[in-house]
Amino acid sequence: MKKRIIATILCASMILASLAGCGSNAASTAPDAPAATDATEAAAPAADAGETAPAETTGSDLSGEIHYAYWHDALGPYLEECKANFEAANPGVSIVLEPTSWGEYWTKLETAASGGAVADVFQLNGPNIGKYASAGIIVPIDDLVKEANIDLSNYPQALIDLYTVDGNLYGIAMDYDTIGLWYNKELFDAAGLDYPNENWTWDDMASAAEKLTSGDVYGIIAGCADQAGFYNTVPMYGGYILNDDKTKSGFSLPETRAGIQCWVDLMKAGYSPSQDSITENTDSVLFMSGKVGMLMAGDWFAAEFQSDPEFAAKVDCTYIPTVNGKRVSVIHGKANCISASTQYPEAAWEWVKYLAGEEANEILGKSGAAIPTHKDYSALYFDQFPQYNMAIFADEAQNMSCPYPTSKTAAEWGDIIWNELITAYTLETTVDEACDHIAEQMDALLASE
Repeated sequence: MKKRIIATILCASMILASLAGCGSNAASTAPDAPAATDATEAAAPAADAGETAPAETTGSDLSGEIHYAYWHDALGPYLEECKANFEAANPGVSIVLEPTSWGEYWTKLETAASGGAVADVFQLNGPNIGKYASAGIIVPIDDLVKEANIDLSNYPQALIDLYTVDGNLYGIAMDYDTIGLWYNKELFDAAGLDYPNENWTWDDMASAAEKLTSGDVYGIIAGCADQAGFYNTVPMYGGYILNDDKTKSGFSLPETRAGIQCWVDLMKAGYSPSQDSITENTDSVLFMSGKVGMLMAGDWFAAEFQSDPEFAAKVDCTYIPTVNGKRVSVIHGKANCISASTQYPEAAWEWVKYLAGEEANEILGKSGAAIPTHKDYSALYFDQFPQYNMAIFADEAQNMSCPYPTSKTAAEWGDIIWNELITAYTLETTVDEACDHIAEQMDALLASE
């Protein structure tokens, strides 16, 4: 396997060297699913293609110092335990954990990648995988996965697709999020309404939102949101954000616009707090105020809700409602990727393989920090929140999920989508006007890829 890993790294190194000097594009995206503020298109040249990576032995004699860059403070205890277990099994390897806050992570990664000093292994998300893969900053792992006999069917297919660029797999997602409908049981009881359930349609939800809205109580939060909002409803209405070959956006399609209009209609009807109020206070704060009946969001709010025992007892979650008999949840999760410039490719791969394995997935599930991607261990995460119907998130991941939309210029067009659509949600422009502007700009970016 050593020869295979070194060959993979050397191939990527040649690509890296050929890309040195290319320019970078600056962009930011919606707070709902942030991407890099400056995702590089360039990197300093790696080692000469004629050189080989330092020799490494296998098994318990594996050696090297692996720097691992990641975000999300809640993962700290989980990663510390993984580090201890991995180093105990591989005493020649030292794992150096390099946590960074979300707000600084992408700028720091951009600077490191541009200077050829990126960590040996680092986390990437959907909006950035295409850019870093196409720049040769990370290496494909298809052959490594095959030789290690990793069964990819244990992971949601939509996540495998998300981290596959130009036919090559660049990472195995370590966790994931899908979207459900959270609801306040106390408000439903006060209004004499049945709780949402798996048979609910979008019309059922809109009807409940109307009946819940009274005085200072709103039926639902319908603000501008991609991952927790229109990324789900657009495919349910038959549209798409990005076509299959990533050459054209779907914002000119009436079906795509319908998947956005359904949210704006809730805002227009007064069933939701205003977009300005949502921007100022955040959706979770408004929902936890006890003055909003429903919130479409991911599993990530479970821990926040549970931290307030009084509020935690008032809420539960279920599947997102269907549209025309179709239920689709966008899925997202971060993946561990190997730097093309690592001096210890075999140790880097062993660390990535360990984090994708059963032991690490079990630790992650029991930690309650995130849903493990391995299907046999996701329930361990849900067990941390027994009062909620959390199993719906796993069912959606395995049976009704679609990949988070992304391409090589995702950071740029994600920013465009947010800036244009926010004006529709504030009711300053129409959905059609906003989508016209998005289609023109996004299609131009896709053509440049």
